[in-house]
Amino acid sequence: MYILLATLFFPPTHNAGTENYTFTLARSLIQNGHRVEVVCADKWGLGDSYWNGVMRDEYQGIPVHRIRINWTRAENPNRVLYINSSVERWLEKHLRETRPDLVHVTSAITLGVGILRAPSILGIPLVLTLTDFWFVCPTIQLLRSDGNLCNGEKSAWDCQQCMGANSQLFLGIDSILPDAIRPAFWDKMSRVTPLTKMRGLRGNLLDMSERKQLLKEALSFPDRIFAPSKFVQQKVSQLTSTSVNVLNHGHDLSWVENLGPKTVSDKLRIAYIGQLQPIKGVHVLIDAFQMAEIDTQATLSIFGDLSTRPDYVSKLEKLANDNPSINFRGRFEHDDISDVFSNIDVVVVPSLWYENAPLVIQEAFAAKTPVVATNLGGMAEFIDHELSGLLFSRGDAADLARTLRRLVMNPDLIRHLSEGIPPVKTNDEELMEIENIYRDLLVNSTFISA
Repeated sequence: MYILLATLFFPPTHNAGTENYTFTLARSLIQNGHRVEVVCADKWGLGDSYWNGVMRDEYQGIPVHRIRINWTRAENPNRVLYINSSVERWLEKHLRETRPDLVHVTSAITLGVGILRAPSILGIPLVLTLTDFWFVCPTIQLLRSDGNLCNGEKSAWDCQQCMGANSQLFLGIDSILPDAIRPAFWDKMSRVTPLTKMRGLRGNLLDMSERKQLLKEALSFPDRIFAPSKFVQQKVSQLTSTSVNVLNHGHDLSWVENLGPKTVSDKLRIAYIGQLQPIKGVHVLIDAFQMAEIDTQATLSIFGDLSTRPDYVSKLEKLANDNPSINFRGRFEHDDISDVFSNIDVVVVPSLWYENAPLVIQEAFAAKTPVVATNLGGMAEFIDHELSGLLFSRGDAADLARTLRRLVMNPDLIRHLSEGIPPVKTNDEELMEIENIYRDLLVNSTFISA
């Protein structure tokens, strides 16, 4: 089969969850004898022009078409955040010329809904994997501007207020408007093109009514829609009559064969592994560790890139207050993952948002390492409380402190939780499912060549 994968970004320039998932899928498909190419955005927000061409290169043997777009230079910067006509035209032309058997989209962020419409119009079988909440939430995270969770069932005006809270200009104007006219006023302003280019409104003043309509329509284009968790399935299913099925991600477990027995320590070794940004709740973990007063009985290692959000890292270091039991270890290479997990007794995932299907939970499980996580969304779905891990209340440092203290005071609990960890789905298992889906779709393919 000849498969085109479309996604937001791609390695080596970006290496977050969706990018790595798409890379692993592409590599696995090629290893199974399929022809694969990737289309993604590149130089997002950079360049003198809106459209800066398409660069073709290869990454580890995978052909990649990197569409270089500076969204801030578009005629309507806010509209291209969800519908990008230039991308759609290029992709339609590319599809006609290359004639792939199937298109699989793993994220429409950056490229817009056109990457779904173009293959659908041409009759090319189309698969969509929901790796984010983009179709439900313009901020992608289902978090309101005040930090509270959002259920995704909001009006266009609710979403606009949430986005506008990031702009002092929006807030200033909004504060002097009578309540009765605010929704209609901003709805009209969102379609005034010059305003979409203004600092403070660019990226914040979207035509939310149109966005909701177009994204709901776009969910009717794929032949198959899959979510990596039941939670994501539930949130997106409310927008479309198209069936959304759960297809849990598989994982590269080749490193597990290098994993020896846990090294011995007289202290409980607690770890956080992931991005260092506020939404991940690392500050809650440090507060909890300090509150638990377990410095002489436990250590906390924080793994993550220290350079991405230096302001937040500085805040975390202040919270740590030079506690010798709290160590900022920086990021580690994937080749070192077995060594890292050999020296960890429990992983904490303290995220303040729902998460989709956190990779770190499955990595920990593969290493038979219990997980303590927020009782929320995709985290709670994959952890069986008291069997494979423990759950605590969102953002509640005191609750997490009690949980950490409990682990320190009951050494046998770690062994009990380790024994309850379920098997981790492999890449090969997921690939077999995906290939069967592809074959089923190809039976009814009606590609329009001209």
